[in-house]
Amino acid sequence: MARWSDRIVVFAAVLLLGLALVWTCLQRGPWYDEFYTQFVTRPGLSWFTALRESWMADNHPPLYYILARATSWLGSIAQHRLLNVALGALALAGAAVIVRDVPRLAPAATVTTLALAANPWALIAGSELRSYFLSLCAGTVFALGLCAIRLTGAAGGKARQTAFWAAALLAFNTHIITSLACAAIALPFLFAAALRRNGAEVRAVGAPVVAGGLVFAAVTALQLPVWLANTAVFWIEPGFDSARWSVEWALLRTLEANPLVLVGALAGAGLLARDVLVLKRPRGEAGALALLAAGVVLAAGGLVVLHLLRPILVEKYLMALVAALCVGMGLAGGRLLEGLASHWRSLALVSGLAATVWALFQNVPLAVERISWLNTGRAIAREVALCPGTVVHTDPFWNAEVMAMKPRDNAQVVPFAYRYIAQSFGFALAPAGSRTMGQECPTVFWGEHDSKRQFDAGAVAAHLRQSGFAVEGMDFRRLGDGWIAVIPPRNPR
Repeated sequence: MARWSDRIVVFAAVLLLGLALVWTCLQRGPWYDEFYTQFVTRPGLSWFTALRESWMADNHPPLYYILARATSWLGSIAQHRLLNVALGALALAGAAVIVRDVPRLAPAATVTTLALAANPWALIAGSELRSYFLSLCAGTVFALGLCAIRLTGAAGGKARQTAFWAAALLAFNTHIITSLACAAIALPFLFAAALRRNGAEVRAVGAPVVAGGLVFAAVTALQLPVWLANTAVFWIEPGFDSARWSVEWALLRTLEANPLVLVGALAGAGLLARDVLVLKRPRGEAGALALLAAGVVLAAGGLVVLHLLRPILVEKYLMALVAALCVGMGLAGGRLLEGLASHWRSLALVSGLAATVWALFQNVPLAVERISWLNTGRAIAREVALCPGTVVHTDPFWNAEVMAMKPRDNAQVVPFAYRYIAQSFGFALAPAGSRTMGQECPTVFWGEHDSKRQFDAGAVAAHLRQSGFAVEGMDFRRLGDGWIAVIPPRNPR
């Protein structure tokens, strides 16, 4: 049964995380993939056309695009990100339903909440108009639901079944890596239930997993040729080191996000080991933790092998593993809480909450200050404010590689992104093909999202001269993954 101290800590952690998430959603600058999501879910595009020509032509299941299209009325990218806040609230409700049906999971859920709230990916993924935060939410409820089935040996009440089925369907149909990871995480639970010949437990785990997997398989049957074609030439780094680093970095950042939770989890894991090996009184939590750990290892190993066949892994794709690790830390930390006297338990929880608050203060700027298009947009806006006649040029040449990538929407997203930032800061772009140069005000040439092929002043000047611009001197400034080149006016005031 959840104690009053647990409830207060959970409420405080969720409230602070929610406030931080809203703030980062509204303050963070957009980056290329968010422009892509905003473009392919724009209200002017019919649902059928978007599904056929854009969503099914992308490298992931269309679920998040469907949700984004349904909430396109939210407006700008910053406001549209608030979809993730709603998804987080639904995940919280699903987790609460599971814990209410299995009260012994309350201590684990409390520690899991502290681990997730302190994790930098909660804000980084949550403040992006992409599917990674949905993967984190669905993965958390899915892992918690698996542990609930393991502890009770059954599917539970209707509400718990509904929450687990929803989590399974979402987890298997949000992102390819999330689907594969959740399948691997579920496999040890299914295998253990089968070994014990517990048909109810096999059905409780297997039915939602199979249902979610069948939906994913049906979508994959349609999308697989597109996925293979789209990733024939891809931006993800190949090789074992790239895969290992992605997995290692995601899991290490999760472990170290809240040091007090980590210490408590290690102590709790020691107590669970003592229960099994010394006292010979094994608890269900020990079995659930072992199965969850086996699933994480199986998922990580399998994904690394797949990466060697075709590059598929970067850290942000691994949110399901992050979620499972947080639930595992929760199971172990919950055992420690159960063994503490009431006053020590309250002290441990308050200390863990304090560490979470400290982590949030660090994670908010970490998320808000991620590389975005705002830096170049803001620099151009300052130039225009100093001299309103400033001419601003973009050129498809700077993004030719991205615009040529499949899906074909990339060719339209790039100019959409430039227009979006220009409108946000209130400056105009010169028409395509224009060779106008500022007479009394500077001319600004603007390039963004060239992180793979970085242009320097020499390359920019050479292309501009080849394009017919009379360029002699320039003030070249690199800002994140973008740059601006400011050419002095021909007839300065």
